[in-house]
Amino acid sequence: MKRYVLNSRRQLRCRVIAFIVCPVLGAPGCATTVPYTGVGPYPQLERGAPIPPIDLIGNVLALPGKLLLWSWKFNSHYVSPETEEKLVKYLEARHLPALGDTRFRLNQYNPGQDLSRLVKNRHVAWPYRLLIGLPITLVFDVMLPGRLFPWGDYFNPYTNTVHLYSDHPAVALHEAGHSHDFAKRRLKGSYAAARLIPLVDLYQEFQATDEAIEYLIEVGDRQTELSAYKILYPAYGTYVGNYLLFPFGLLVVVFGHIHGRATANDREEFYQKLDAAKALSEVDPIADLTVSPQTVPQVPSQ
Repeated sequence: MKRYVLNSRRQLRCRVIAFIVCPVLGAPGCATTVPYTGVGPYPQLERGAPIPPIDLIGNVLALPGKLLLWSWKFNSHYVSPETEEKLVKYLEARHLPALGDTRFRLNQYNPGQDLSRLVKNRHVAWPYRLLIGLPITLVFDVMLPGRLFPWGDYFNPYTNTVHLYSDHPAVALHEAGHSHDFAKRRLKGSYAAARLIPLVDLYQEFQATDEAIEYLIEVGDRQTELSAYKILYPAYGTYVGNYLLFPFGLLVVVFGHIHGRATANDREEFYQKLDAAKALSEVDPIADLTVSPQTVPQVPSQ
């Protein structure tokens, strides 16, 4: 009887551990995806199955990043259909072969497919994938996945995959901007490897943010554009801050917040004047529109 009780307890513990660990590690037989419930199905996007305990832990571990960027939606481990819809519209507006092959994982952990994509990604030469891409993929996509650990959203050029965990359209477009930036390069492997050189990451982050903001201006999505300044500028400050000692690195992030909000306010005032001028021209067709679109300040961020 005692042996039976011990075995029962052991089985119960195993089942509890399996219930918690299995979804995280994506073991065979564990569902890591769900029937598509977003704006799709869209061939480049995949959603991870919601796992409340794991997503809660992920949110708790991401608290420092949420506070640093002052956004609860950052690394929220939930991507709303609204954010997804803006991402889909971006993909439909940009046409590059490598970008068309990019996979977007929405709060999803799928290590087997990521390793498969590492092997099959012909956009990056195999030496880069083997010597640099394999260690990066094993660490961040397999053993310490962003589904649980607070790495934030990121683009892995060696698997040509974007991992999204934040419910912020500007962040999603920024990561898509990384994919777009890489898709334009002829020597994609060299461009990816160049990120190991100090300061190159600042250039690449600038390009991704610039692409996201230019697209938002292009399509006239004012609300998302204004919110982009407020999160992408301080996010860029975190990359600059990595090269500085404390507390100077933190001060750069604070400056990013100030500059981002100031830029958003300037752009909002500009749009108000533009709308007023348009309204005046409709009342008086002879009136001259003196307000012309201005170039967005080219200050990058994540």
